[in-house]
Amino acid sequence: MKSKKNLIGLLTVTILFLSICYFAVPNVKANGTIPPEYSDRLKLNGIYIYNVLEFGEDSNWFNFSDESEGYWATSIGDEIRVNITGFFARDPDDVIGDVFSDVTMPWFNIEIYKDTNLNFSLSNVSNGEVARNLKLGFSKFQSGFIIPYNQSAWIKANATLESGGASGKTATLTMEESYNFLYFHFEEFGSTQNQDSELIYDVNSGLLVRANTSIGDYKLTISLANYTLNIEEEYKYEVNTFEPLGWAIWTDLWGNYKDIFATSSERGYILVNFTGFYHGDPLLWDPDPFKYANGRPWLDIKIVYVGDVRTDITMQMNNISNTESANALLISFPSFLSGFLLPIINNDTYDIESEVLAASSYIADREFSYKETDLTIDMYFKCGGSFPQETRLIYEKLTGLLLYTDTIGQNYHLEITIENYDVDLGEEGPQVQIPSFSINLILSVSIITFSMIIYTFRRKIKINS
Repeated sequence: MKSKKNLIGLLTVTILFLSICYFAVPNVKANGTIPPEYSDRLKLNGIYIYNVLEFGEDSNWFNFSDESEGYWATSIGDEIRVNITGFFARDPDDVIGDVFSDVTMPWFNIEIYKDTNLNFSLSNVSNGEVARNLKLGFSKFQSGFIIPYNQSAWIKANATLESGGASGKTATLTMEESYNFLYFHFEEFGSTQNQDSELIYDVNSGLLVRANTSIGDYKLTISLANYTLNIEEEYKYEVNTFEPLGWAIWTDLWGNYKDIFATSSERGYILVNFTGFYHGDPLLWDPDPFKYANGRPWLDIKIVYVGDVRTDITMQMNNISNTESANALLISFPSFLSGFLLPIINNDTYDIESEVLAASSYIADREFSYKETDLTIDMYFKCGGSFPQETRLIYEKLTGLLLYTDTIGQNYHLEITIENYDVDLGEEGPQVQIPSFSINLILSVSIITFSMIIYTFRRKIKINS
């Protein structure tokens, strides 16, 4: 009986001791769910690898208690690995705060490599602590590795306030937003050691894609490894202009008739699904400015007309080359068939401007302009002669995705913008200058086109019957 009482007492003391230990230790382990303000595209416990492109002097890592966790360093060609352990409340010692949510924020395990060896690591540190130590933010705009998604206006407003001195520090701020990315550039002024930080985030996941930041002797440039365009997504292009009214002919690269299509100004759209990256189109001719590309995009395409009563898919093609669609829709320059996805966009040695000029060298009467923003490439081409053309193309720099085109050819005008993208045209784009034709030519083309329409509809009816 006495030993039984001793056993019960020992168990009671043990349970009480464990309870005290449990409640005395701060709960820094993040939960396993993603809050609604953050994207469900994030991978909990998935490892994100950042390639180190530049690095300056060794840096001392301080936690929010102003205690040193030790010095860390990396080197060009090495990696910083980030594991999202989950989302949890702000670090209880984080009394400085920031403009982001104090309810839940990302927490990480982080590993920093130097000369291929692990140089520094921490477990369960908040996004706020990581941001301040790696200089991934400015003042109280401590964005770090992850920002809330789908809140671009709110985030940009806070970046503007912080750069304007809301928390003391001031900086010149440059911001830009494309289809996939949100860009910030803080250039501090009025300090002894002015900070200069560029940050690019994926707007769909909120994940940091690239960073280039420095202050004093500190310098860090990193890029998310293996970041590519999401080819599982369907891309919708809204038709701003389609002229003249009626149908257009789709041909292959050798000019052979394949189908007809129709849409309408502000009453239609084009849907693009990339099916993968394969060999070049077998009908492709030389010169080929993308012959060094590692695989060519192929795609499914639907061209849609929105009527008063119903919406019709006027043409659908499966697994055609991006090159063919560039040629058929005139989303291209002469012999530079870039289409919906500009190949080898991330190759720093590829000179797009030189390639365009080389591909169109046989055209004497031509104009070409090329300019870049932090997130986009903007090109304009115009030529006369037997096949006059005036085309403006805007692509996303990091992915090569087509964002906007305004293209005019012989009796053809197509202007499209990818959905949810506010294009900044700056100077006016191409003006509608549809060449005039003789009445006989117009009648001949009309008769041929009408015959093709009747033939196509009969064929479709026969197939469906």
